Amino acid sequence: MVQIADRVREQLRERGLACVPMILFAKGASPALAATAKYDVVGLDWTVDPRDGSIPQDVALQGNLDPVVLYGGQEAIEREVKRVCAEFRAARPTTGWIANLGHGITPGVDPDDLKWFFERVHKYSKVEKK
Repeated sequence: MVQIADRVREQLRERGLACVPMILFAKGASPALAATAKYDVVGLDWTVDPRDGSIPQDVALQGNLDPVVLYGGQEAIEREVKRVCAEFRAARPTTGWIANLGHGITPGVDPDDLKWFFERVHKYSKVEKK
């Protein structure tokens, strides 16, 4: 993974192209280990607490809601999105994070429930102005 990150950046430089943020989603890997692989963003699945102190603060975070929650109805979706947003806010209070599902959308999810997920993310991820 380190070689991939290094080579992509090298190739971009050689071609005179701007570096782009690189995201690593290494399912099942330690987030601390993944964060040392020279990626800008580490994708987390739903089994990893974003407040894990072993994740360097200079690494942005993405992900985390268990996609199965989308089958639980709007009440469950709202509860879990609220919880996940609070955990990410605690983990990255000033830099933010990328809200996402921990491992993509599974077949059979009701589009209205997916829409509800997005609406709840917008509701609970907003930073309150002081």
